[in-house]
Amino acid sequence: MATPLFRFGAFRLDPQARELFENGRRIDLPLSTVDCLIHLIRHRDRPIGRDELAAAVWGRVDVSEVSLSHAIMRLRRALGDDGNAQRYIRTVPRLGYRWVLPLDDDGPAPAESATPPGEAGDAAAPQPEPVPHAPPRSVRRRPFVVAAVAAALALGASALWLARAPSPPDAAAPATNSALVLPVAIDAGEESAWLRLGLMDLLAMQLRRGGLATTPSETVVALLREHGAGSDALPAAWRVQSAARFAHAAWTLQLKATGAERTLEIETHADDALKAARAAADELLIKLGRTPPNDDLGDAALAAATLRQRVNAAVLSGQLDVARRVIEQAPPPLQASPEIALGRARVALFSGDYAACRAQAQQLLDRLPADAPADLRARTLNTLAAAAMRQGRLDVAEPEFAEAARLQDGTGPDVLAAAHMGLANVAAGRGQLERAAADYGRARTLYEIGNDPLGVATVDLNLAINAMQRVRPADALPMLRSVRERLERYAATEALGATEIVMVEAQLLLLDHDGALATSGHFADAAATAGNPRQRWQYTFARAAALAGAGRLDAADALLAGLRDGSDAQADALARALGDSLSALFALPRGVPARAAELAAAAMTPELEARNREQYAQAGLLRVRALQQAGQLDAAAAGIARLQAWNAAAPDAGPSVLLALAEAEQAAAAGDLDAALRRYAQAMADAAARAIPEEMVRVGLSYVRQLVAAHRLDEAVSVNGRIAPWADRDMRAAWSEALVYSALGREAAATAALERARRLAGERSVSDVVASRR
Repeated sequence: MATPLFRFGAFRLDPQARELFENGRRIDLPLSTVDCLIHLIRHRDRPIGRDELAAAVWGRVDVSEVSLSHAIMRLRRALGDDGNAQRYIRTVPRLGYRWVLPLDDDGPAPAESATPPGEAGDAAAPQPEPVPHAPPRSVRRRPFVVAAVAAALALGASALWLARAPSPPDAAAPATNSALVLPVAIDAGEESAWLRLGLMDLLAMQLRRGGLATTPSETVVALLREHGAGSDALPAAWRVQSAARFAHAAWTLQLKATGAERTLEIETHADDALKAARAAADELLIKLGRTPPNDDLGDAALAAATLRQRVNAAVLSGQLDVARRVIEQAPPPLQASPEIALGRARVALFSGDYAACRAQAQQLLDRLPADAPADLRARTLNTLAAAAMRQGRLDVAEPEFAEAARLQDGTGPDVLAAAHMGLANVAAGRGQLERAAADYGRARTLYEIGNDPLGVATVDLNLAINAMQRVRPADALPMLRSVRERLERYAATEALGATEIVMVEAQLLLLDHDGALATSGHFADAAATAGNPRQRWQYTFARAAALAGAGRLDAADALLAGLRDGSDAQADALARALGDSLSALFALPRGVPARAAELAAAAMTPELEARNREQYAQAGLLRVRALQQAGQLDAAAAGIARLQAWNAAAPDAGPSVLLALAEAEQAAAAGDLDAALRRYAQAMADAAARAIPEEMVRVGLSYVRQLVAAHRLDEAVSVNGRIAPWADRDMRAAWSEALVYSALGREAAATAALERARRLAGERSVSDVVASRR
């Protein structure tokens, strides 16, 4: 029986595929949002309570009101509705929501015709398997750097140079032995629709096994979805297009491989589509002068291969529920096959059930015979380790990735890449940046060997993050711009978001406030539509930080309030701590030191301490400043002493600069000017050694104010000169100039600098400049 579709106006909703179409065009929505729509329409005879909707979609009722509201808002926007008109979804006060538009047709829909390769209706595919890493304990400065989305491999000493390249090149011209396989046009019944991606993946795998560097299928699907089949964003020496037709109890597969100088055409026939595809791939390899891989498929082996291709096709198209059903409905002997067991574990991984993924992958690994294919063993180990990484278990993930990396003989470059990317992320998670860079470089080389431009881009994102961990934002920023341009071409949404969030951090460290505002300008929309709630709050914090840097405190405050109200206390502990720290920064100039001290103390969580030492120190410094401003100098001194002892246990340059500044301000508040100026000089020297404009200006303004107050104008002029290059774009540097010029009696220059400071200040105050001139 065909699965019923829901039709209303220009829209068509397929509840089995979990897809919404408008005039035949697929609308890209998070699956949770589509599930909300499906539940509302299926139960349109009554209002649906918020708890019921949350339980149906997320499997629990403790979903934040913000998450549910965002889902409804996305639906209304996609349907051309809004909260005022409520033509489709009506808000039922104190209860929830109800679908109110009559449907055109609730009956079964006709079979969908096969979509030609590259049509915009291509299903969204998962990006290369994400292997995120926990931020390192000794990372010097990573307020909102997120783990890169990637899976990688590596080999060879030349990769060490790549790991240190300050600005990696864009995707190179395709290698002469590279191929890109497009989805296969299928002319058969609806039950064969899975072959569109299944045969694509099979052809790509066979060509890869024959020594042809073939772009991974998930990368192809992502590229097609964004650009279509004719785009030059699909680099390869050979472009392979195919069509399969079932007629007269036989399959015919027609394959055309187009190269720069010639075109090869192949036609094969078999009683099974997979046999026909394998024969076509073998013939293409032979025509290219390559030896086809050995395959001796009996009926049982062919059935297992067919099941595996069906599971892979479902995963490629993002249909994880379909993949589960394919496995569950298969005969028991096939369910027990190693490849299907691995497919089941991968489905659990992409679904976020990391415990189940590890249990299934470990069970498979335990029963693999000693002579099992190295490629299968390595893929199982990578899946096992990837789940451990998501659980933050670095000690567990590292030996598993390492074992996968050792299985080089008989293992494809994509599998080795995943192992080396995993090892790099483990090293980055521990702050071992040189080691991480080496493995990232190996992964990059292997992605190039495998003709995977998206893989190369995700490695470059990790290398840029590595530069940020080394506190080199000037090196990281051009790398990030290059990565962003490529990820936009590949429609890699999650990795693109990570890239832009890190770009904002780099721009703020370099005092490019206008750049940070421009980069983060679309973050509100991105946060509203992000399928990953963790990234949603990273977007929110990054945008708030950019607004704060430009002096737009009220707008930043509103975002931080939303972060606090809508985020999960445990899953988003880091984002919430960062938000509290930024809120404390706003409270100080507003003259509420008690509130600033409270917020800063709330920010000093174990999560922030473990994952970002410098931000933890910044929160501590804010608390000390708030206590000093409130006249609680003894409490401030005690806070400094605790921070000193904490940093002495694991010395770090970033917190050391902040501690020296805190000690200088404490001595100044206590009236010990000589001690204060000694500590200011040390803080300025440390900041200058790190060459981070944000740090130099932060220390410089406070230092200049004390020097001017002590009438040590020559020294004030010298320090001001070190931060003057940023006076045209940072309020604090302009403020410093106004103080110095005023003290020197240069009234015209002081007035100009003061006006510039006020213009850059936004909602911040520069009142003590005025006071110093009276």
